[in-house]
Amino acid sequence: MDRLGTIRRRDAEIDFSDLARRFSAATQFNAGIKSPRIAVIGDFCLDKYLYLFPSLNEVSVETGLVARQVRATRLYAGVGGTIANNLRALGAETFCFGVVGEDGEGFDLVNALRKIGADVEGVVASNEVLTPTYMKPMSPAESPTGVPIDSPAPERGEWIESERIDIRGTRPAPAKAVEEVERRFLERVDSFDAAIVSDQFQPGSETLFSASFRQFICDCAEARPDKFFLCDSRFFVDSYRNVMVKCNANELLDARDVATSGERRRETNLERDAEGDLPGLASIAADFAERNGRPILVTRGAHGSLCVGYDEPTRTYEAVVVPANPVSPPIDVCGAGDATNAGLAFARSLGFSIVESSYLAGVASSITIRQIGTTGVATTREILDVLLRNAAR
Repeated sequence: MDRLGTIRRRDAEIDFSDLARRFSAATQFNAGIKSPRIAVIGDFCLDKYLYLFPSLNEVSVETGLVARQVRATRLYAGVGGTIANNLRALGAETFCFGVVGEDGEGFDLVNALRKIGADVEGVVASNEVLTPTYMKPMSPAESPTGVPIDSPAPERGEWIESERIDIRGTRPAPAKAVEEVERRFLERVDSFDAAIVSDQFQPGSETLFSASFRQFICDCAEARPDKFFLCDSRFFVDSYRNVMVKCNANELLDARDVATSGERRRETNLERDAEGDLPGLASIAADFAERNGRPILVTRGAHGSLCVGYDEPTRTYEAVVVPANPVSPPIDVCGAGDATNAGLAFARSLGFSIVESSYLAGVASSITIRQIGTTGVATTREILDVLLRNAAR
């Protein structure tokens, strides 16, 4: 990837008092201020937690094998559903577009989205699709004596997640279902303040996404340059144009490798200290910012994030180092990226700058990772509290 021009790198300048004041004013939705309307389009799955009670295990008469006993379940909308849940917690009107199967998991997934108050008119059901499902067996933690503690409900006691069981189809959704998602999205896209694209499943395991569907997203964004499109793609960062891409440091390195060699990995490479290589990340991100025609946000864990943009007239790049909101352990990073997506699109919809929105997205993520054992969400009140504490320092 050949890059022309120079990269200007600077630290973000955040005036916490001013940002707190403006954020508070912008989120007074009960005072006549309109809530942002944000779409989530792409991959959705059902997160199905199964709570096992070992003391109730039975031996099957038919097989002689242990029949593990489930006495409680919890169902959540995952992947794009986690983004939707975060948007709803922030107060955004949320609209979902995707494909589910005509199966029990599909029913449960759509119902979980309805329960959080999301609009599901853009979700298409197909009898040719298996609803993507992550089944998560949960076992009671052991007591100090090493004896498992049975709890009467998931809300009580400590639970440990066992090996996950995934349900995935072996082929993409049929063309008619994908076309219907596209049609429903085009009918409503002009009414949205922002759209978040959730492209998360591995190559070969896609339900909705394909080269043509990714091109559909790029074309939608190109036709609406004033509308904020944000894409989070675990494996296909290199495939997007005309949208702002959010990825982590390792995903960016993978995208660089794909762009230069054509080799696409099923999993991101875990290169040592990728998050700490600021000059290297800035250089690679600059290439993608120029190619995509939009800024790119690279999350760097405890280091914060890096927001890189390209200015065509001057052929220059700006890489802004956005600080993290430090948190102390224990933390649970499950869903941190989805909280970042929701926070970024939400803030941009309210009129905050790209850099301010990137910082607010990081704050939202820092709040969710303190919520242990669950995929957390952040509220506007919690974000404002962080801003006020930082302003007081």
